[in-house]
Amino acid sequence: MSHPHGTARAASEPALVVVEAYLRSLADGGRASRALIRQRGWALREAVLFAVLRARGDLATSRPLTPDERAVLGPALGRVLLGDLFADGFSDDWLAHADPLLRGVTDPVPATQRARTASLRGLADHVGVGRPDHRHGRPVLREVLSPPQLTAALEVLTQRLPGRGPDDHVRLAAVLAVMAVWPARSADLASLRLSQVRDGADGVVLDLEVDGGPPVLRGVAADRLRDWIAVRASLVGALQGGPVHALWVSIRSNSRPGGPRGSLPLPPGMPLMPRGLQRAYARSVESANVHHQERPGFPLPRSLDLLRRSVESG
Repeated sequence: MSHPHGTARAASEPALVVVEAYLRSLADGGRASRALIRQRGWALREAVLFAVLRARGDLATSRPLTPDERAVLGPALGRVLLGDLFADGFSDDWLAHADPLLRGVTDPVPATQRARTASLRGLADHVGVGRPDHRHGRPVLREVLSPPQLTAALEVLTQRLPGRGPDDHVRLAAVLAVMAVWPARSADLASLRLSQVRDGADGVVLDLEVDGGPPVLRGVAADRLRDWIAVRASLVGALQGGPVHALWVSIRSNSRPGGPRGSLPLPPGMPLMPRGLQRAYARSVESANVHHQERPGFPLPRSLDLLRRSVESG
């Protein structure tokens, strides 16, 4: 691979300038999706901000930066050199301290750590410097979520989750119930329609063409899906317009770009697309794991992809 910057020269260039050139190269070359470019941009701009904090010796701060504090640091970002991002120990410090300092999260998410590592590696390849040493490059082993654990979690989720809407636990339990018998990818899960769910002799049947025949939810899993269908009916019933066929719908109002003020309000009961379903699951799981952390079946996997892989491993 040819590199547009010499190693020594690149190290002395402003980090933000090189980062933006790297992101443009990904876009212009068609070598990365828009989602990957956004992820790389977020991670590397965060790295530049973290380099400022590291140089100031602020790593021991116990609270996240406020918006005003970030604004004050703005002029310093332009003084960070590319070499600062590849200094000894930088990557390990970044992975260890970025979440509490920049996101207010004390329990790092492995997928976020891997995104940071991959971004720094990509930038290193772009400028032709050696890849940084680090301790967190390999994905963590997936946790197995066994059927007894899922059943225990579904029993616990009969309770309401404080700090969230009263129906969050209902939808979360229904997602767990469906994934327990059909560990689908988020796109497939989001495409599930109400018409594909019916009561059968042995439980709730999902009319899907899968190996082994249609999945069947029994016992507490069937009860949780029925609970969600009842909640869904009340949400969708309040809408005006055409019918909603999606099984998974929003619980609270939202917005989308458009309109004279830049956004258009969306009422509860709107179909959830794959990304919206993933975000809804993640928010509910975060609350559930905090509230039920000592209960059987918890903590639950933090993303639908991890949930799918955990169920498949079981």
